[in-house]
Amino acid sequence: MPDTGAAQHIPGVGTVYLAVSDQDRALAFYRDKLGFEVRTDTDFGEGFRWIEVAPVGAYTVVALVLPMREGDPQPGGQAPFGFDTPNLAAAMAEFHSRGVDFEDVRTGEGPVPPMAYLRDPDGNRILLVEETTR
Repeated sequence: MPDTGAAQHIPGVGTVYLAVSDQDRALAFYRDKLGFEVRTDTDFGEGFRWIEVAPVGAYTVVALVLPMREGDPQPGGQAPFGFDTPNLAAAMAEFHSRGVDFEDVRTGEGPVPPMAYLRDPDGNRILLVEETTR
């Protein structure tokens, strides 16, 4: 790969966006059930609320956003991102004790790591994958 210097200007993914229908309900799920920290929860303009949550210590934040315009992503689909975990079985056990259900659990075969999907209160389907060495 040519050395263009681009990597020096973009150190990582800062924010991913997730469409939700009720920001309070979404905030409670990510904070209380998944244990995320609230990075931002503020009014932003006329009746617009900006919420960012993230796993403790993570660089990337998840913005919990209401669809504002026709054509915006809607709640209830496949999330355009996934979460890593060092131990899928332990994470699933902990989250299940907090009321989080999983589907399409795969134990991992060959190069495919263990993974499962969880759904938030809006039905957003989010992949949880056991970390592998990259």
